[in-house]
Amino acid sequence: MMSAPDRLDLSDLNFLLIDDNRFIRQLLHEILKSFGARSIREANDSDEAFRKIDYHPPDIILCDWMMGPLDGMGFLKRLRGSKVFQRIPIIMVSGHATADHVSAALGEGADSYIVKPFRSATLMTHLMKVIVADNNADAYMLD
Repeated sequence: MMSAPDRLDLSDLNFLLIDDNRFIRQLLHEILKSFGARSIREANDSDEAFRKIDYHPPDIILCDWMMGPLDGMGFLKRLRGSKVFQRIPIIMVSGHATADHVSAALGEGADSYIVKPFRSATLMTHLMKVIVADNNADAYMLD
């Protein structure tokens, strides 16, 4: 039996990072770049995120909980309510560490949930989780 790879080929995926904290966006951006991602866009809030999604839908979204004008849960509900964009994988990245927050986000359709602060290996694990859930996961696996 083959062991699961510990890395993915992210070079063809488009990421959207949504967080009102510029430092967190930059940190996520740099980690994704170190993983080989090349197409990484950023949004400061939910309005900017929806404009970017409408213009060029991402393959994966990493979204903060605490932002405006919609918070992460409001953003998640609105995106999951869209027939066009409802299937875009969303990883919530939040300082809210309670089981209630995690359960609420997953219950509303988040594909995964990362608690801040986190290690880069944690992000890779969650990326693997959402990509493996995709039918074309083998295309992104590195040996």
